[in-house]
Amino acid sequence: MKPHLPAAVTLLAALLMCAPLAQAQTPPDLEDLVGARGAGGETQLLARGYQQVRATLVRDQSWTIWWSEVQRACVAVATTEGRYATINRIPEQNCRPGGMAGASPAAPRPDVLTLVCYGQGEHAVYSSHSGYQWNEKSKRYEPMQRMETASEQFQTGVQFDFRDGSGRVHLSEKMIPPLNSGGTDGWWPLEDLQMGADRITAHYRVNGLNRLAVEIDRRSGFAEIKGRPGFSGKCDVGDWGASRRF
Repeated sequence: MKPHLPAAVTLLAALLMCAPLAQAQTPPDLEDLVGARGAGGETQLLARGYQQVRATLVRDQSWTIWWSEVQRACVAVATTEGRYATINRIPEQNCRPGGMAGASPAAPRPDVLTLVCYGQGEHAVYSSHSGYQWNEKSKRYEPMQRMETASEQFQTGVQFDFRDGSGRVHLSEKMIPPLNSGGTDGWWPLEDLQMGADRITAHYRVNGLNRLAVEIDRRSGFAEIKGRPGFSGKCDVGDWGASRRF
């Protein structure tokens, strides 16, 4: 990961590093399972009352969705190289215990579509460096401090909800920059929404500087968010028992 000079986002970089994030993280009862081997983690999830709802594969990452009736919690687990890499809480409506394989849900209305997408995100990380540098004018070393930014990639999931001509996107914690306009319970409204037979496009704003573009291929199920933070991954329709994509 090579540092590079900050672009426009450099302004108030120190503030960005300190600003709070308003998004759910790993559920407290599952924090100890991050890094666990897949088989052992699955045994623990079952022992703690979680039920597997669905499994999918995105590139070299395996994703499983789990539901706990006791906790009323829906979580997405990413497994890489045989270990649980991330465990993230996602909106409750993504888990439908009655909609597991073998169920026969009603066909979704044409103006209502929920997509759950898993893949790889990318965002900027900031670091502060201090030291000394030679001042040619004063002929001595003087203390200096500089801010650097770099790109970090991570596994994550996003959700899209479309209904009655409007849409919104639910972002995970790392997909929300520290300086943001707040959203509503993790949801951000989509602008310029175009829903075609083969492609869905839209934009959304996380703050005054960041206007990100969304492109979803309805044939392949591939979704991309262009900008920072960015995302690329595969989507499934939110009805787990359905036999097709969307």
